[in-house]
Amino acid sequence: MSSEMSTELDKGQTHSDAANRQPSELPLSWIGQNPDNPREALRDLEPLTTSIREIGLVNAITVASVRAYVRERPARAVELAPDAHYIVVDGHRRLEAARLAGLTRVRVSVDDALVSTDRSLLEAAFVANVHRDDMNPLEQAYALKKLVEFYGSQNKAAKRLGIAQSTISSKLSVLELGPELQADLLAGRRKVVHVRNLSRLTPQQQKQRADARAAATESRSAETRHHPSAVSNPLSAIPRQRATLTMPWADGVACAEIAISRMRPAERARMLRRLWQEAEKEARAARLVAPRRG
Repeated sequence: MSSEMSTELDKGQTHSDAANRQPSELPLSWIGQNPDNPREALRDLEPLTTSIREIGLVNAITVASVRAYVRERPARAVELAPDAHYIVVDGHRRLEAARLAGLTRVRVSVDDALVSTDRSLLEAAFVANVHRDDMNPLEQAYALKKLVEFYGSQNKAAKRLGIAQSTISSKLSVLELGPELQADLLAGRRKVVHVRNLSRLTPQQQKQRADARAAATESRSAETRHHPSAVSNPLSAIPRQRATLTMPWADGVACAEIAISRMRPAERARMLRRLWQEAEKEARAARLVAPRRG
């Protein structure tokens, strides 16, 4: 370790035992980005930069030493910044915002155990980012996919991460969307709730189902805006204004989602009874034409 580095570290010592000392503050120039960061982009840093410029960095950035990172994965040393002594595990946005705010040093928490294995590093990066609104659904899905591969199954990953297996499956499903829907999702033209769990459909069917879900959501929102009383009194006799919508007749499930979202409970009950009657009639007809068994 260089004498300059030793001097800088001495400024941030917080433990009396020299053998176990870790810095609590580091020069920004010593901290590099983590190549395994699940984020693909650090979006809209202006609000965070302003906050740091006005009140400073409130939460310390979690880092690990380059020495510990390279010890476990020497071939990846070329991916690190040449002057970096530490890499970020949790705090990529805060680090970049601090740079934009003109800070020269930042508070840190050093934890080399987080980079002891690829699995622990991916897990730490994922857990640090997954609950934040600015990590897009595709970034979450790619990070989860890597973890599932490490753990060997979605069930094992679910137990380790403390989330339901169905949640993992749902999040991963966006990776099976057609290119157009993925682009719409990243651009904000689609909401993730409208495109999840469509992996078994063709790209065209995915688009139709996503459109139907979006239309159903918009219909409910319009209903609430135009008739707030309908929320507390679903049986209100106030006439409902309904947007013109082309029904996706080739997709029975999508049609049902739209119809149900636009009906009062009494209307839904009548529709379900009528469908049940039709199903019974078709079943009776099928029994009549079926060959009799001897």
